[in-house]
Amino acid sequence: MVTARRVADLVADRPALESAIQTTLDAEEPFTFDDLAIDSGAFGEIVGAGIVEEVDDGYRVADREAVQAGLAGEVEQKTESNREWSLPRPNRRVAGALAGALALVALFRIAFAVGPVFQEGAVVLSANDPYYYRYWVEQLLATPDLTLSTLPGGVTQGEPLYVATMWLLASLVGGGAGATGQILAWYPIVSAVLSGLLVYLLTKRVTDDTRVALAAVVFLAVLPGHAMRTSLGFADHHAFDYPWLGVTALSLVTLVAKDVRSRATALGVVGLAVGVGGQVLAWSAGPLLILPIGVIAAGLAVVWIREGTSPLVAGGPILAGLLGGAGLVWLGHTTFDWHTTVVATAPALLFGGTAVVFGVTEVVARVRPDPRLAGGAVVASGVASLVGAVVLFPEGWETLRSRASSSLFRSDRIAETAGLFSDAQGWLLLLGFALFLALPALVWATVQATREDRWLIPVGYGWAFLLLAMVQVRFVGELATFVAIFAGVAFVALVERVDAVRPPVPDVRDSITLPTRQQAGAIVAVFLLVGGLGVLQVPIKTNQLTTPPERYATADWMAEQAAQPEWDDQPEYVFSQWSYNRAYNYFVNGDSRSYGYAQSNFEQFLTSNDSQAWYDRLSGRAGFIIFPTGYTEEPSPESTGARLAAYGSETDGGDGLAHYRAVYESSTDRYRVYTLVPGATLTGTAGANETVAVSVSVAGDGFETTYERTVQTNGAGEYSVTVPYAGTYTVGETTVQVSEGAVEAGETVAV
Repeated sequence: MVTARRVADLVADRPALESAIQTTLDAEEPFTFDDLAIDSGAFGEIVGAGIVEEVDDGYRVADREAVQAGLAGEVEQKTESNREWSLPRPNRRVAGALAGALALVALFRIAFAVGPVFQEGAVVLSANDPYYYRYWVEQLLATPDLTLSTLPGGVTQGEPLYVATMWLLASLVGGGAGATGQILAWYPIVSAVLSGLLVYLLTKRVTDDTRVALAAVVFLAVLPGHAMRTSLGFADHHAFDYPWLGVTALSLVTLVAKDVRSRATALGVVGLAVGVGGQVLAWSAGPLLILPIGVIAAGLAVVWIREGTSPLVAGGPILAGLLGGAGLVWLGHTTFDWHTTVVATAPALLFGGTAVVFGVTEVVARVRPDPRLAGGAVVASGVASLVGAVVLFPEGWETLRSRASSSLFRSDRIAETAGLFSDAQGWLLLLGFALFLALPALVWATVQATREDRWLIPVGYGWAFLLLAMVQVRFVGELATFVAIFAGVAFVALVERVDAVRPPVPDVRDSITLPTRQQAGAIVAVFLLVGGLGVLQVPIKTNQLTTPPERYATADWMAEQAAQPEWDDQPEYVFSQWSYNRAYNYFVNGDSRSYGYAQSNFEQFLTSNDSQAWYDRLSGRAGFIIFPTGYTEEPSPESTGARLAAYGSETDGGDGLAHYRAVYESSTDRYRVYTLVPGATLTGTAGANETVAVSVSVAGDGFETTYERTVQTNGAGEYSVTVPYAGTYTVGETTVQVSEGAVEAGETVAV
């Protein structure tokens, strides 16, 4: 779509085109090239710029009002205005539409999570990892000796700024576990709304079209990959990363569009410094999030040479912002020991590389201002810089290589490490058909970026995060930010085609027009066609993260048991599947630092045939074992998992369990709790080499069943069998009473 600014920029770059553009305005539509008194080269440029578009009978001006405004220079006042960095002052209609779009962002992140997050007066965060951050924030609040500089390496080299920010916010509202839970539950919503506002400002700045900016926010609202990561209660670090990214991208666009002496440029420099510093200090993989800036800078330098602009002069504010960001990261590193030296120096290396790019292209601009030569020089300098870094800093390079191998290119059962297209439908469920809509717009914008430098920012980030998401789906939230922008561009172009919206008002008037009832129906229909899948997937993806009431009830039941006086000398660790191990342990014993032991051992425990060996390992360590009755792996009949599924009873090929006692089962049998006991040993006699049946009725909290086993007598007719339940046992033709004390003390009971 054409805008007044785009026309003005084209005329400023190619003054000879002004008369040719005016000729198209004066021509009767539809017209053909033969109807115009202009040369083919000029007509080709006008078509390429989108000023005229092809229709069935020839061509027509795509947007007459915007073209006229551009020729009249009506965009200059707004282009030079220092108010563009601050929040816009739209009319009430635009303000209301923006407020509605941001409310939609919040609604899709609250409505489907509020019930599971606030259960029985408790704040139940979603998924597993948020309890890691909850633990450390509560430790900072409760332990005076623990400070931001004495946190363990897992925090200081992971997400230190996130933990520090949540601690500060929780402190401001009174501290304590209740305040921490509330802050962690609601911060993703604040992040989502801020991200939506930044998407609006960024899109408006790049496209000069309020309608596109509003559409981008609406698409952000219904992108499942973003909505699930910013949903109520999902207090992982991802949501904390997105506003820093938005501030960085918006600052770059501001610096590209401004005069170096303007107040907005100064604010853009500060914004870039804060954005870069925040991204790196917030996450150990933050250097990957700022890496696109280097690619964008290289593209800007080439475009500037094509425009006859000095790369060093135009790029000076960007260098200043990057230097400020590098300083902030280094300050955090030296003051609080946050991050490794390799991570902490990444912004400085980005600054150095960008300075080299601008310096090399500046030389090209002065010697021979050829964009192709500048592009070759940029590639050559990049290769030389990479080789130099490998040769001069071999240890740092090896660290980066090993971290990339172990973190970025790893492949395991953690869902976030899979690629976006590794599953045939994974990308569709995370981004919906909006990705189909956004990709053609991204390609169009890539071509447009060769003529308009501000498009380079969303284009550079869009391609970079698409590639990163193809490696690991954990980057889909960052990608969603730019998918929303390009989906908004394509959506408005699409509804323009079907005459569902009126032509855009020139950007000197920041307003929108209300559609007719028929047009509104067409807009909604088109949106549901391309965004409807996202609308359906947001609640599904969100509910995959939230804690079901049954799971929380199971954790709460164990917490009540562990609080009983008779449990004082027993371990409180919960042994479970790793994917919710932190949450169980947070509610039961308060220690949710790691799920490493569960991740390394629980699957082996379930599939092992040697239940006695696992009892010996877990006794004294685990107070509770959570058996997932919906366990998806098909256990062999003799495995521990198969026997746990039978409440410890004997299975085909598997002897009954002697030390694992079922004590609780959730309302729909999804979660079953076992405790470890020495067990009572039943001894008696029967016929030689005879099989004796052993059974007892068992009633636990939420279930009733029968525990059944068989035991083989020896040649003398003697038998011995250890059982984990108290009760009246039927052993062959007789019965015997086994007390709770006998089970707990490992006593022998004669039959």
